[in-house]
Amino acid sequence: MIRFQDILLGIAIGDAFGAGVEFQDRHWIQQNVDFSQLVNARSSIAAHLSPLPPNFPPINAFTQNYVAWSYTDDTEMTIGLVKALMSGKTFTPDVLYDCFRQEYQLGTTQNGFGRNGHGSMQWVFDGKMTIDEVRAFQQNRPYPGNAPVSRVVPIGLLPMHLVTPYALVNANATHPHPKAHVASILVAQATHFLLKQEGSPVNLMGYCQQQIKGLDAETENLLAQADALPVPKNLQTAHYEVLCGTQPITAPRFLPGIYGLPSDAMLTAISTVYILKHAQNAFEGLQYAINLGGDVDSLASVCTGILGGKFGLGSLPNFMLNQVENRSYLLEVAKDFDDWL
Repeated sequence: MIRFQDILLGIAIGDAFGAGVEFQDRHWIQQNVDFSQLVNARSSIAAHLSPLPPNFPPINAFTQNYVAWSYTDDTEMTIGLVKALMSGKTFTPDVLYDCFRQEYQLGTTQNGFGRNGHGSMQWVFDGKMTIDEVRAFQQNRPYPGNAPVSRVVPIGLLPMHLVTPYALVNANATHPHPKAHVASILVAQATHFLLKQEGSPVNLMGYCQQQIKGLDAETENLLAQADALPVPKNLQTAHYEVLCGTQPITAPRFLPGIYGLPSDAMLTAISTVYILKHAQNAFEGLQYAINLGGDVDSLASVCTGILGGKFGLGSLPNFMLNQVENRSYLLEVAKDFDDWL
């Protein structure tokens, strides 16, 4: 039986552990992170950029209101999505956005400040943009951000006929872009295949190819290339470009100049499915995700959550299980969602 508490705790643990090394270079991570403790390197984000490029966020944007083992917007917005599903309202982009805002405000009330990591949504929460302006911004980018991927996992637990249409609603809430649509569908359907259909990881890529067939040629091509890659420990330089795009990352993809995964919906979805194919437990999936470098909190949250649902969380070190933020609240939300399902 699927236990959403394993999924939601896995999401929060992967997110919180990844947040400490978010946007760090892959080579640095592989040399400095041994998974025996949380490493907090947020104050050194963009240390390779001197001077900072125009319009680059101030470094304190990455450290302000951050405490070690805090989860980020990825988990917060996943909870918002769960509450939108349980609300009894028609599942629309605006209903979903309202629940994102309510969850952000709840955290602000409890902590005295808003959660770190919200990207373009922070402009909305700060009153600098409307949600429609953010949607237009993401819609007009060549490669939209990965927020839809990072929060879509619960949709994969719904009946099959709802998975793809609800994944589209999820993307349209903040990122109404064709590539965000396909990425959201890809991860939701991967979740459905592994957890609801109890499918074998070796068949995952083929299943996912069928679910996105004809929707976006670039994503389909990358997925086929990812299926042909070796296991993570044998990845070579050229292989990383399939999963992470041009290396080092180049603008406008974020964070330019580092080797790793940019904040990009399509590439995050491709990397997620690749890791799900190869990881044999939740801890292995978390390690594979972190070792890609770059936007690792989003990737690790999704992978650890899905693999936690499939294999349980017994493979994770106790310090991860014990130190993640808001454990009792996460378990309460998970119980409510299990009952609703």
